Amino acid sequence: MALPLFGWWNSANLVLKMMRCQRPNLSDPDHARLVRLVDELYPLTGLTTKPQVYISPLPIPNAFATGRSPANSFIAATEGLFLVGLEDREIKAILAHELAHVKSRDVAITSLVAVLGSLFSILLAGAAPGMFNACFSHKSDEKDGLLDKLSSKVKRQKKRFADPATAVTGFFITLVVFYIMSIFVKLVTLFVSRSRESAADVLAANWTRDPCALATALQKIVDWMNRNRAALQLKILLGGMEPLLFVSLHEGEEGLDPKPPQGLLARLRKWIGHLGDNHPPVEDRVALLDGLAGSACPRMSDIRKAEAQKRQDERRRHEAQHRGNGSDKQDK
Repeated sequence: MALPLFGWWNSANLVLKMMRCQRPNLSDPDHARLVRLVDELYPLTGLTTKPQVYISPLPIPNAFATGRSPANSFIAATEGLFLVGLEDREIKAILAHELAHVKSRDVAITSLVAVLGSLFSILLAGAAPGMFNACFSHKSDEKDGLLDKLSSKVKRQKKRFADPATAVTGFFITLVVFYIMSIFVKLVTLFVSRSRESAADVLAANWTRDPCALATALQKIVDWMNRNRAALQLKILLGGMEPLLFVSLHEGEEGLDPKPPQGLLARLRKWIGHLGDNHPPVEDRVALLDGLAGSACPRMSDIRKAEAQKRQDERRRHEAQHRGNGSDKQDK
């Protein structure tokens, strides 16, 4: 119970150190771009205090926000976010998503859920042995209970057991109940985390009025991660930070050109596969943004075609310019 409380109270400083965050260098064009986009977004959020902006040197494209309250919060982007070829509108959508977490106090909400869940687990695990003993142990007006019979047997085999009613049975029940409740608390926390991610997507889309910018940014980041698996070895180090990140480090290619699974078995397989994720599947997030946009946002295949066409047009323009310079020299 103390760990979630400590993590919530010191979340900003802990994340700053673990992600090696530094203040932006305004002489760096990417850093200046980040600060400019945050300045453009801030008036739309209704926040009374503008969160501080930081840069993490990690090469994985991502962004995150943390802090126990809006006044104590900050948002940060990794250096890798500038390697994906995102447009201003896409980076702006990502930053809006992170500012939405700050606005909604999502770090405090998820920490509170974890604290209450841990407290409930401890109380239930502590009470379980007593409830078990009350049901099965010896009473003055009844025959020997199950634990009394076990106790008599164990007393004859002291080398194998100590005090079964209080030590063996109590410890075993406490361990099992605490383990089961820990799993339950984890699942509830993950559910809350996923719901807050979806809410942040909606709020970001409302602020920017451009849901498709967030949809294409999600897909571009997932595409980069699928093409740079070696860089994702860092995800081992970032495991504890994943709830704070903009995109899950475990997204696969199903997040590209997302299509809804067909059939009950496919949907069940997808649900089980994402059961332990802190974020909703990218395909679900894109589908949500499609609904907000009123039509299907561009998919990764469309983005690749547009980028290929852009490169081809630039190459033709460069060749035409080169031929024009050559003819000018011949005329002279």
